[in-house]
Amino acid sequence: MSHRGLVLGVFAFALLCTFPVGARAELVGEFNARLTDVKRSYGAYTVVADARAYETTGEPPPILTNAVVHFPRGASLRSAFLRDEYYCDRARLERYPPDPARCRSSHFASGTIVLDARPHIDTPFSSDIHLFLARPAAGALASVIVLVIPNEFTPAYAYQVLEGRLVDESGKRGRFGYRLELPTYVKPLIPGLYLHLAEIHLKIRGLRLERRGRRPLFWTKLPRCPRSRKVSFGADYSFEGRGTIRKRRRVDCRRFVKRPSVHREGAIPGAPP
Repeated sequence: MSHRGLVLGVFAFALLCTFPVGARAELVGEFNARLTDVKRSYGAYTVVADARAYETTGEPPPILTNAVVHFPRGASLRSAFLRDEYYCDRARLERYPPDPARCRSSHFASGTIVLDARPHIDTPFSSDIHLFLARPAAGALASVIVLVIPNEFTPAYAYQVLEGRLVDESGKRGRFGYRLELPTYVKPLIPGLYLHLAEIHLKIRGLRLERRGRRPLFWTKLPRCPRSRKVSFGADYSFEGRGTIRKRRRVDCRRFVKRPSVHREGAIPGAPP
């Protein structure tokens, strides 16, 4: 399946980028996120992300061909969640009617998107999206299954299941630990129709393992918080007929620091092992 059309974003940072495409027009992408529900006792948090892409001419944005989000070194998935009980079986989500509850134990994010199908359809339309952890594909730490459900009637497309990847890049030199490769194509029902992203609103709650008599275990480890108290995130986006937008942001990691009596240099005190 080629990668075109839909942007799905998992961000733990704020992005704002403008890519010039001509003397009179610009492609503008706005990506913002905030962290909520921070649990310092065991390192859990929720990422709330909102995104918008548009041409300054008012035309739909170009087709997205590639979307990757990079996460800080050390912020990796815990091995406790990389096993069958946390993997969603894609076939379960493909059954009609679509129901996210079929993979409840793997469900780590949800939200909405707005798609622009002009000139074929005058009015943008929205869909619900749900993200699930899944068994790894070749070369990946894990797969990400994405369920897209129209929340209103549209002749443009039916519900469908897409797939992305989580890839470990900690072995490479640099500031990132793993990357999320996102699916970028929603198959339309009408030949020749293209679905362009207009907006995305996503809440990433993550996964938790409840343990009797012990604090819960959050699905990702906290990155090390260095002396600079900054960790790095990144995003790469490619559009058909255009170049690639690459953005890097350094994010303050002190909000994850539990106030302990003993401080361990170079790490986040109080973080679970």
